Amino acid sequence: MTAKRSVRVRLDYPLNRVAEPVVYHLVTEFRLVPNIRRAQIDSRVGGWIALELDGTAEDLEAAMNYLRDLGITVTPIDETEDWNV
Repeated sequence: MTAKRSVRVRLDYPLNRVAEPVVYHLVTEFRLVPNIRRAQIDSRVGGWIALELDGTAEDLEAAMNYLRDLGITVTPIDETEDWNV
């Protein structure tokens, strides 16, 4: 059994990706468990989502590559940053 791990990331969406079900694909294609902590999406300018993702290292890496290939900027969130909502 492969060990699970967790990462915190901010996803910055370009305008042309806002209407796509990106988080759905993270669940169905990469077997990740998302916990959306904050988000701001605007169909006219783009947006961002701060989330925690749980999964295997391999699935997390594949998912990050998928997101970058879509033109979504993936920025790690430091574990020491305030995570309260």
